[in-house]
Amino acid sequence: MVSKNINYFKLTNDGVSVWWSWILVFWFTVLGWLLAQMVITGPIPELAKAADPNLGVQIDKATENMMQQLDIKKISYFGLIFFFGTLLGLVSWSINRNFKNSYMKLSGLLTAIGVTASFYGLINLFPLMNDAQANTTLIKAIGVSPTVYILFLLVFPASLIALYLGQKYIHQRTILSLHTASPAIRWNRGIKAFVVTWLVLGVVSLIGHLTGLSVIKTNFQASNTLLYLVLSLALIPLQSGTEEIVFRGYLNQWFTHLLKNKWIAFIFSSALFASMHLSNPEALKGAEDGVLLLTMSGYFLFGFFACLLVWMDNGLESAIGFHAANNTFAAIFVNYEGSVLPVPSLFMAEPDLNLDTPLMLISLALITAILYKTR
Repeated sequence: MVSKNINYFKLTNDGVSVWWSWILVFWFTVLGWLLAQMVITGPIPELAKAADPNLGVQIDKATENMMQQLDIKKISYFGLIFFFGTLLGLVSWSINRNFKNSYMKLSGLLTAIGVTASFYGLINLFPLMNDAQANTTLIKAIGVSPTVYILFLLVFPASLIALYLGQKYIHQRTILSLHTASPAIRWNRGIKAFVVTWLVLGVVSLIGHLTGLSVIKTNFQASNTLLYLVLSLALIPLQSGTEEIVFRGYLNQWFTHLLKNKWIAFIFSSALFASMHLSNPEALKGAEDGVLLLTMSGYFLFGFFACLLVWMDNGLESAIGFHAANNTFAAIFVNYEGSVLPVPSLFMAEPDLNLDTPLMLISLALITAILYKTR
């Protein structure tokens, strides 16, 4: 049964929910993700070279081109803003924790200023130090080295550590309250959403193939497919779960608390979710073909339907199962050229946005309706 007496989006009424605390925790989460990314993905270029020397040459060339295009002055400028903003935020937060009363409002304001400055520096540093071609080339390593695949997926759950620490020690709320309004996590809801999503996607893919609308081709590779299948089942739920906890969990609770309107919160969190995928190969291809808006609408709609699952379920369990099933279905069963997860799936399909977008919308609506009716 759904926890009807407790609203998931009102769990923020407990603990600390002052405006700057949300900014601070999200900032910690972003920094945690960046740190996890740097530490965990560091060996990837060498692993890629060992698995595929030709790909290694491409990675080296793309990296060299990126380094030559770096704007050192801008990087230094925004780097200093990021550094001093971070320093101000940490010092002010420490003062706020240890000196109450007269210093509390001032330190809270300084914390927000420092964190905002840090965010500003970081947001400007990110595009300066990242290159679309270099990222696309590096992603290819996922399909040639299972170890690289593991490392890429482990970045996501590792970055949750910062969010959980912020939830517990800054917001002073339980980690469970970030997941669900129920007394315990309802694993059965996540499993049911996973199964329903697989079934719907499977039926839609089969109908598309049989009618000739979206023909799929066999892609089974005995040496790799089974290994990647096991890795996908084991690790993709961690990756998908992390995205749900951050976007449908933390950001939705934050925006609902701030705006007092869950529907506006859903729009904002879904837009941020879509923007997070702007560096994906699919988005870059969409930009090249002049259909970026149509490409990104798919991510937005996916995020919004996941928000609906959280709302009707009073927790993240179904949304996590739905997201994990969607990603594992693509990685295991039907993938396509230019995917952000270029792994050897059982079948391959040709992407066609004009067809894929309405089919995706139908699939999302069916999944949501089935899960709603079977609550």
